[in-house]
Amino acid sequence: MLLLSIFGCSIQLYMDETFCLPHPNENERTLNGIGSALQNSPTLPDSDIDLEGRTDRNALPLVRQGRSTKLYIWQYWYINQMCYSQIPWFTRFFSYLILFHTVVLVICSNFCFTYPKTSSKLQQFLDILQKCFQSPWTSKALSTAVCVDASEQEEALASKVTESDSDKISLKGETSNIKLPTHIHSNVTVAGSTMDKKDAEQAKALFEKVRKFRLHVEEKDTIYKLYIGQTLFKTIHCLIIIGYFPAYIYVVKFNNICEPNALKLVIYKTFDCTYSTARFIGKMALLYLGLVIIYWILCINTIYWVFRKPLKIYSFEKRGESQFTDIPDVTNDFAFLLHLIDQYDTLYCKRLTVFLSEVSEQKLKLLSLNNDWTVDKVKKHVKRNKKDQYELYLFMLSGIPESVYEVTDLQVLRLELCSNVKISNNITQLEHLEEIWLSHCVTEVTPSALLWLRNQLKKVGVKFVSRDEIPDWIYKLIQLKELYLTGKLAFEKKGLELEPMKGLRSLKVLYLKTSLSKIPSSILDVAFHLLKLCIHNDKTKLSSLSILKKMVNLTQIELHNCELDKIPSATYSLSKLQVLDLKGNNLTKIEDITNLQYLQKLTCLKFWFNMIRTIPSTINLIKKLEFLYLSNNQIEVLPKVLFSIDKLHYLDVHHNNISVIPTDIGNLKNMYYLDLGYNKIESLPDQLFKCHKLMTLKLSNNLISSVSGKISKLSQLSQLELQGNHLEKLPAEIGQCPMLKLTGLVIELYVVETLPLEVREKMGGI
Repeated sequence: MLLLSIFGCSIQLYMDETFCLPHPNENERTLNGIGSALQNSPTLPDSDIDLEGRTDRNALPLVRQGRSTKLYIWQYWYINQMCYSQIPWFTRFFSYLILFHTVVLVICSNFCFTYPKTSSKLQQFLDILQKCFQSPWTSKALSTAVCVDASEQEEALASKVTESDSDKISLKGETSNIKLPTHIHSNVTVAGSTMDKKDAEQAKALFEKVRKFRLHVEEKDTIYKLYIGQTLFKTIHCLIIIGYFPAYIYVVKFNNICEPNALKLVIYKTFDCTYSTARFIGKMALLYLGLVIIYWILCINTIYWVFRKPLKIYSFEKRGESQFTDIPDVTNDFAFLLHLIDQYDTLYCKRLTVFLSEVSEQKLKLLSLNNDWTVDKVKKHVKRNKKDQYELYLFMLSGIPESVYEVTDLQVLRLELCSNVKISNNITQLEHLEEIWLSHCVTEVTPSALLWLRNQLKKVGVKFVSRDEIPDWIYKLIQLKELYLTGKLAFEKKGLELEPMKGLRSLKVLYLKTSLSKIPSSILDVAFHLLKLCIHNDKTKLSSLSILKKMVNLTQIELHNCELDKIPSATYSLSKLQVLDLKGNNLTKIEDITNLQYLQKLTCLKFWFNMIRTIPSTINLIKKLEFLYLSNNQIEVLPKVLFSIDKLHYLDVHHNNISVIPTDIGNLKNMYYLDLGYNKIESLPDQLFKCHKLMTLKLSNNLISSVSGKISKLSQLSQLELQGNHLEKLPAEIGQCPMLKLTGLVIELYVVETLPLEVREKMGGI
């Protein structure tokens, strides 16, 4: 249509003319008038008028041979121009009119590509499609999709086998009858063998670009609305053209009657005019009308396509265009763009799905990870921990490198901020693995790997921020001894509900660091064989502690920061309890400590970081008390009965308000650790030095001004802290403590220099 309109404009611009002659009837009447005038003329009876107004008898035969208009050429030019203005407007401006309509349709059709809010999105979308089509990762990912499906079927079959084996275990109560796999090798390779590092980095960047583009485009439906608007506008515009064009096509005539109203200049009133391009315009009008009708039909078809089904939602699963089933439905403009590209070629959408799938992205990351982490690199990261175990720490990786499974001496595996971790069947190669620690990781375990892990792992730790980060498979580890769960959930009003723990048949230690309002009921599944329970709250009041009564075999309880104002009564019936730790609560008095005297195995009490003011006189009823932690309280006096507990050998009362050390302290013959730092003590009684087994003595940040020479009696003393006091010198007898060296003496340097040179040499100072 645009070419047709431009061609029509060119024709009309150069060939658009009118040619006019006086109307035949008007011409005969004019000639008759002239003839009668000649007959009545007295002076020139035999003459006639020539074309220039002169009389000549010889001119009459010329007039009789044709139509003589008696007009000058310039009069014709004038009449032609006057009559051109009386040609119908549709005929005169037809080419310009269709050019206008065509330009409007072209602008409307291309508005999306010029409007800033849509053109940038369209350009970026086309650029992404091109890169997705050309990326080497696209073909690799699609080629391995069939292998992945096959592996999933194998894992599903293995899962059924695992479940049946689990049922056998639960029925018989034995694991000896089940033959566990020793080494299981995965048959599934990830996206071929290798991939160029540069191509892999480009694919990663493309994944990120597609993700950001999707988030940006899915926010609005601007392109969708604009496309509908311009389609409706074009439809209405074409309908208007179709409506008025037929009525005006019939006014296009080659012959036209013209009355220029120019009798003062010419002697004729009516003229016959021919319009030179009339036939051309008539045919072109019919052709243009036909093209508009065809274009209007296309617009109607587009409107039907737009409203026939929702184009603001695109489902890859329903359309069956993706071999990856993890892609969620897309909406708004992104969905509409996918529907548009489908009209051109569905292959583009299939290739785009590779970069919309998290599974595909994970496979790419895992492939790059395996190429980057060689066996030598993994071995360099393996360290020996404090327990002399081989430990591997992996931070912010996209999975577990396959080379890890080749380090068979590995005992402890720590993963932190590793995304989409999948423990494969190759885990069975780590014959010495006993511990796995997960920090903010989402993990999966293949059924065959789980069948091996359930009898292998002894300790598991999980740090989480959401329930999804607590893997379900940890509740199936029948040989697990220790479980550590650390995290804070947003919905703590109802408390943290754990999965059933019936599968943890060997669990001895359960550590929960979160914000609990009550103890999870699922703990009852392991209540009978649980030996140690640790609940570290975040200053959230813990209520309903009666569940502790059912944990009859508990030997240690830690209830930290649980806002307790008294010793839980549920602990009074735990006959096997050895350690009671109530750190960081709201205890102001512990008078009910009397009820603990019936716990014959209780040896350790930890009431540190509370608000206790006094130590009850009944504390000596706990005959087997060996460890007492009362630091960071408000205690002012140490009762004498405290020093009548013969077995007490560890006393920590630092950060209190104690000003005097009772002389009865000498009764603690078995004391080997004493911490009285950060108090208000001014002097040390000589009876203190009767504690001959004392190995650690901490007296820092007090008001002590002198130390007796009797300190030499502490033959086992190896650590002495005296900094922050009012000491100006130390007794020379301190050098007679055979176990005390200058490295174990914590005091200001200038005080050490007051010791004799030989004493310092003896203590290892020189």
